[in-house]
Amino acid sequence: MLRRAEKRCFRYGIILLCSIFFLFALYSPVYQPSSQREVMVQGWETNISRNTRQYVLPENLTTIINVNNLCPPDLLLVVIVCSAPANFEQRTAIRDTWASLADHSARVAFLLGESDNATVQAKIQDETSMYEDIIQEGFTDTYNNLTIKSVMMLKWVQQNCPAQFLMKSDDDIYLNLPALTKALRPVAERKNILVGSLICKARPIQDSTNKWYTPQYLFSEPFYPNYLSGTGYVMSQDVVPKLYKAALKTPIIHLEDVYITGICARVAGIKPINHHGFFYQRRKLSDSCRSTVFTNHRMSPEDLRTAFSYVSNCSSTLTTPRAPATLVPTSHAIVHSRSRRLSLAGQCH
Repeated sequence: MLRRAEKRCFRYGIILLCSIFFLFALYSPVYQPSSQREVMVQGWETNISRNTRQYVLPENLTTIINVNNLCPPDLLLVVIVCSAPANFEQRTAIRDTWASLADHSARVAFLLGESDNATVQAKIQDETSMYEDIIQEGFTDTYNNLTIKSVMMLKWVQQNCPAQFLMKSDDDIYLNLPALTKALRPVAERKNILVGSLICKARPIQDSTNKWYTPQYLFSEPFYPNYLSGTGYVMSQDVVPKLYKAALKTPIIHLEDVYITGICARVAGIKPINHHGFFYQRRKLSDSCRSTVFTNHRMSPEDLRTAFSYVSNCSSTLTTPRAPATLVPTSHAIVHSRSRRLSLAGQCH
């Protein structure tokens, strides 16, 4: 009887140990299968608040460096170039090239966050004194904080700039400013305009080594809402407060364009529209002076200067476009996987 009881206890002990090990493996992140674990996005880990209001501080003055008298009451377009603090050469090249074509109807300014490098910050102060086109907001300027930068842009424009249109641009873009302002004038009274290079049916990237990786704890839907490439997009004046208000109640994700023109636009009831003049891929430098091309991407300072050299020889192209240069919706858009940046002409549904 004793030996039988010992065997029974031994058997129960084995079962108990196996049960404990199974439960530990199930609930411990160390022993979870890789398919059940998510790599966190730096700066937006699960223990970090994604409440936009905590970073933008809507009731507070957050501007460290401001631009005075940038936007007169009758301004057609303000272009806010989102630039990293240390990108001095890019900003200088923009000033020397396409921004030099700004006239009474358009103004250009650069939006920066804070740098933890004292030398860089000192150079920004010198740059501000020389050019008076720097807006610096109180947040840490990193790649994963680009969403905060764009919401800060909306905040600043709403408070300081009554332009009829706002364009957000990256600092590696060549902008055909004369062609864009010409296209905007016929639709200056239109409402609910949010236009750029429309991207449809993009799936969140689950590969943690990818630049645009998005874990499910940040965004759990199978597809992003249709959104505009963050390289350059335009919105009418009435859209600025709508997107800003939506952002203040929408949890942040680190992909600026998906968040602002996709998620927040959906919350605000604004439909982003495609226009063939906006490109997130690089085109021939000579295309920068075509009236049907508003933006050209991935431009170094040298590329910007080369593209600008074409402008002095293409004034006839700017004034006599091949196609109507108006910002009207088009049915075709980009359908692609954000991980590969491959595009296929198609329609958004």
